[in-house]
Amino acid sequence: MKRHLAYLLSLPCLILGLAAALSSCADDDDEPTQFNADKAQLTSLIDSVTVGYNAATEGNKPGNYTVGSKATLKTALDLASTTKTEARYSQREVDNATANLRRAVAAFRSGLIQEVSVANLMAQWKFEANANDATTNGNNGTLKSGPTGPGTAPGDGGVVPQLVADRFGRANQAYEFNNGAYIEVPYKAALNPQALTISLWCKRFDANDNNYMVSMNRWNGFKLQLQGAGKPFFTASTTATIFDRDSEAGIVPVNTWTHVVTSYVDGTLKFYINGTLAKTWTNTQGALKTAPEPVNLAIGQQLPKDVYNRVPTAGQPADYFTYYSPAFFKGQLDDIRIYNRALTDAEVTSIYTIEKSL
Repeated sequence: MKRHLAYLLSLPCLILGLAAALSSCADDDDEPTQFNADKAQLTSLIDSVTVGYNAATEGNKPGNYTVGSKATLKTALDLASTTKTEARYSQREVDNATANLRRAVAAFRSGLIQEVSVANLMAQWKFEANANDATTNGNNGTLKSGPTGPGTAPGDGGVVPQLVADRFGRANQAYEFNNGAYIEVPYKAALNPQALTISLWCKRFDANDNNYMVSMNRWNGFKLQLQGAGKPFFTASTTATIFDRDSEAGIVPVNTWTHVVTSYVDGTLKFYINGTLAKTWTNTQGALKTAPEPVNLAIGQQLPKDVYNRVPTAGQPADYFTYYSPAFFKGQLDDIRIYNRALTDAEVTSIYTIEKSL
């Protein structure tokens, strides 16, 4: 009886002790596990990425990042920062956060907009208050007055291309061509490649059948012009033949800035209007032929005026340089590029995207 009484008297103490022990265990469960993970690499990466993130600019120009890419990187950066500042993450989780941020940075960098095929860009005339070549190739142009006719008498219009506002309204950032005015660029073999792409912006003034925009020795080399209906028209002399084709449905409206591209490689000729493929021809054969004697490139004219009626010196027919009739551009031109290969559809679209807005 005494033993039973002693047990009853001690039971409350046992219960209190067990409760205390359970309470202690519960408190331990509520406390998050603390890790002493090494976060040096993660911290250094976060600091570096933050600097790059703050300096990055979204847009559609070379050097910009695609719109929306900064938000994606910021999400990864915030998650990494949380892992860095809180002690509840294990070393494995810290290492994973570092790897995830590196992957996010790689994806972000892939969104950097770059100039299209710089290695193949033979010349680029931006017409920023002058006719200089924007590449390092030095294909600078000279403003000249040129033939206006009439008939077979070349004559001279007496005016050179005039600086005007471009398609964005910026003063002195494009050239207007009229009365035979043109830009002459000294001949280089690099401007007479076996394959090419010509990209430019134009605004034609009228329905001129001979709106010559870019010409290297006219049909004896290659030329890009507009027909009276406003169709881009390309002619080339190749190792197989001389051909000319137009863009069929692709039309350049009057008094409207329009992006025009033509590309040619043996067997394929393409026309693009405002970044969209308008026509593909596959019945054109041969590599572009190298000129038998140097002829300067003409922008806005069929041939350089000093070449008309010149006596050929490399065995060509006597009428090789004959002046037949006026063939000059009437309108405005800007942002002309010449590549020594046929660009892809995606590359042409990239140029249009880069150049269609400020």
